[in-house]
Amino acid sequence: MLEINVKEYSYEFVKRSINMSFDKGDRERELVSQMLSEGYPNAFSTNTIGKGFERLFELVDEIEKDAPSAREMLAKFLARAVVDEVLPPSFLSDAVISNLGGEVVDHAKRMLSRDHGGALLERGWGPGDGRPVEELKVVVDQLALEYLLSGDQEEATRCLRELNAPQFLHEVVKRVIVQSLDKTPEKQLQVSSLFKHWVTIGLLSPVQAAKGFDKVEHIIGDLVLDVPAAASLVEGFRQRAIVDKVLLL
Repeated sequence: MLEINVKEYSYEFVKRSINMSFDKGDRERELVSQMLSEGYPNAFSTNTIGKGFERLFELVDEIEKDAPSAREMLAKFLARAVVDEVLPPSFLSDAVISNLGGEVVDHAKRMLSRDHGGALLERGWGPGDGRPVEELKVVVDQLALEYLLSGDQEEATRCLRELNAPQFLHEVVKRVIVQSLDKTPEKQLQVSSLFKHWVTIGLLSPVQAAKGFDKVEHIIGDLVLDVPAAASLVEGFRQRAIVDKVLLL
């Protein structure tokens, strides 16, 4: 998608990928969900993905003629996009989106509100390539909490190596930052120091770090509800990361 270099048209790619999967199997639909997650935010922005869903809402009556389960599948794609954090939860509560998506949006909200809804949706299309994403998130949150308590860089580094999920490092960056936002300035400095250490030893690339920071930026609206100073704190993390060469200009 990046090679095509027509970002203003990428919403159409999102729309067509999801639409084409409706008459395929669960494996293909899982691959489409993973593609959106892996492509975000470099190939697909939140606006791009949202616009792709908007186009599908407009066409779902026609699509349903050939794919009777289209509404249910579209709702699952939508809920999965929220779980994978390529769309913010606020997308579903937007009045324009709710009006346009109607029962599809309502169904996605119900899926997300169920007990363990997120975990179920992670595997909603079946096993896919077998990545235990929900388990990875739990492990990363535990890593972050333990590091914020102990400040032990070597232990945190050992845990990250054992995670053995290089494609997930952007999520590690995002989740460690989010976990630290309600902590003391000293703890937040420890997190920046940890990122610098990981980049220095080659465990974390600036590309993955940038993707993690971008993912944090895209959920600022939700973060400020719990931590009002979240925007300025995240900007502090970004400036330190630039100085430490964790992020490249």
